[in-house]
Amino acid sequence: MRTLGSRLASALALGLATLLLGSSDARALSFQADFTSTTYQVTAGDTYADLLAAHLAGTPLTSVSMTGFENVSAQIEAGVGTNYSIRLTAVLDVAVSGQYAFQVGADWGRGGVAAVLDNATNTVIQELVRTDDLWWANDWTNPDVFTTQLDLDAGSSYTLVWLGFEGCCGGASTIRFSFEGAPFAPLNQPNVDPFVVPEPGVAALLGVGVGALAARRRQNA
Repeated sequence: MRTLGSRLASALALGLATLLLGSSDARALSFQADFTSTTYQVTAGDTYADLLAAHLAGTPLTSVSMTGFENVSAQIEAGVGTNYSIRLTAVLDVAVSGQYAFQVGADWGRGGVAAVLDNATNTVIQELVRTDDLWWANDWTNPDVFTTQLDLDAGSSYTLVWLGFEGCCGGASTIRFSFEGAPFAPLNQPNVDPFVVPEPGVAALLGVGVGALAARRRQNA
């Protein structure tokens, strides 16, 4: 007859396996798209802080949690096609150190910025401001596509931000990434999962499950 401890260990093991094998979102990872109504034009000398302030000063339209940045459209998400700003934010708790490259295909007719923030210090560690009229025409070979890259450290948390301003037409924006020179892949949850750390709750459950299984083995012995 199975004891209560044996049944508990089995239940924990089953729950752990279900969680680890069946859950793709149990990661320190998030994607967010925010839209505001604005006519701001990026100019020479603007910084990420300036453009963030301009974005926040606009009239809020909508804010959407996403699973990745592929064909993010203001017309679909916010119902607008002109005079808006789009802020795409990805928060990553990095598990694998190395060089990450991010390629941006966007419709930023009034310019924009790509920035990386260190969440531990709340400081901007990289920013690239574009003042030109960007439209990639859904073609990764288009010269308006641009790439940023930097080394990210395991155990550190970063916020990646792409913030653009559009006056006309509202084409969709897509972002993809590469690790250590590998082929580019869409910046979405399934592709990024191998590079981020488990949520604290998952790590704690893992410890409980391992302990329960060890106790069961001792009891059976």
